[in-house]
Amino acid sequence: MFTRRGGWLVFAGVIMISVGFALAGYLSLNVMFDSFGFSPSPNSTVPGESESTEGFGVMDFLHFYMDRQGTLIWFFIIGGVMLIFSVLLGLPFYRLGANPKSIEIKRRVSKPKAFAGDYMYIEVTARNRSVNQLPTVEIYDAIPEVFDLVLGENFIVAQLNPRQTVTYGYIVRIPIRGLFEIGPTKVIIRDRMGFYATEGEIKTKTEILVYPSYEDVKKLEMIGRKRQLGVLFGFHRTKIKGMGTDFWGIRQYQTGDPFKFIDWKAFSRSGKMMVREYESEENIRVVILLDSSASMGAGLPRNTKLEYAIRSAVLLIHLAFEKSDIVGLCVYDDKIRNWIEMTSVRSQLFQFLEALAHAKPQGEADMEVAIDYVLQRVKRAAYVVVLSDLESNPQKVVNAVRRARARKHNITVISPFGPWFEIVSQQLSPVEQMIGHAMVEKQLGERQNMFKLLRRYDSTSVSVGPDDFLPTIMAQFNRMQRQG
Repeated sequence: MFTRRGGWLVFAGVIMISVGFALAGYLSLNVMFDSFGFSPSPNSTVPGESESTEGFGVMDFLHFYMDRQGTLIWFFIIGGVMLIFSVLLGLPFYRLGANPKSIEIKRRVSKPKAFAGDYMYIEVTARNRSVNQLPTVEIYDAIPEVFDLVLGENFIVAQLNPRQTVTYGYIVRIPIRGLFEIGPTKVIIRDRMGFYATEGEIKTKTEILVYPSYEDVKKLEMIGRKRQLGVLFGFHRTKIKGMGTDFWGIRQYQTGDPFKFIDWKAFSRSGKMMVREYESEENIRVVILLDSSASMGAGLPRNTKLEYAIRSAVLLIHLAFEKSDIVGLCVYDDKIRNWIEMTSVRSQLFQFLEALAHAKPQGEADMEVAIDYVLQRVKRAAYVVVLSDLESNPQKVVNAVRRARARKHNITVISPFGPWFEIVSQQLSPVEQMIGHAMVEKQLGERQNMFKLLRRYDSTSVSVGPDDFLPTIMAQFNRMQRQG
């Protein structure tokens, strides 16, 4: 309740009263000793000694004033009482008007949803609903620690008259994706002299959903402005006979076949009506399995394995939509956290982005659970792209790949390798670097053994680091296009 200034005044008053009573006690003892002849008066002289010609000392000064009806004693006591009462008497009047709940807080954000890296303007309005004047009001709007305050301040110090409203704003930059809360708002009310302060918290919170960064997609679009895009059909060759342009083979004419496909040269050679057949173009089907277990949260701040995996998933989803392919998403750890049904409708992109925005590292990865969940919902053969660090039970990973291959799905595992995300050689001593390299070699050996097991089921496995994560995603997607 008391500020530092008010507390020091009360403390000074107590000290002055204590000094006053101490002096009063000293005077009483001095008088008592004098009455019994134990102590001579400061101004008296001892027989046989000459009177001192020097000035008064400190004790002489004290005795001089204490002898004057206790003037010095009363000065300290009355002064201390006045200091204490000057602070305490105003307290009831302050408490009548200082109520943080009398302040109404409203917050407005420029957009409730944004992409990582975007800037956001936040405006805070405070209104004094009471009939009392608030001489000094401090308002602090709490923002997440990861937000960067780039312009303005998230607090204000102002005087609020009855029914008065004050507004201030600031701009923040949101560097990472996720679900964040702005608030609560802390309010501190001080009196005019600065003796008292009342602090309260107004629980007004605003949720901000931040989608993963779209910068990688923007760069890709800038580079590929001149690329031809498939609008009605994908560019992926498949071994299915149909109405495409790539030659499949020749067969004998059957009733109902279009005349435009008759191979007249073959007819002239064999004397039989032959029909040319072509490969059809069909969109590929892609299912993204994103591991959001606790181990995926390792790495440098704001550049964890999970953040790179999410950026890669955004890029892969964009590439699929660009080619009118069918894509689905499964976010999992020890259970399914999110599932987006397979679709080729680009307008549903924000469903994917929202699912990725909510992903957070937790639990332990169980790829078997994820594969079983996907197999129940994806009946036709598809390309399953697994984004996982494979730091879970190796046997579960092998079992999951075997089950997917049994259903004719193609499996591609793109695995961020932990040490490549966590070790910064420049910050390590030579000994620490040697130990780190030894650990890396050991983990690489274990990983290679797992990859050998996965290759038995005709799956593709790739280890990636921060520098080659996104290029690997694009290379693997192009491989899927060629395979069809």
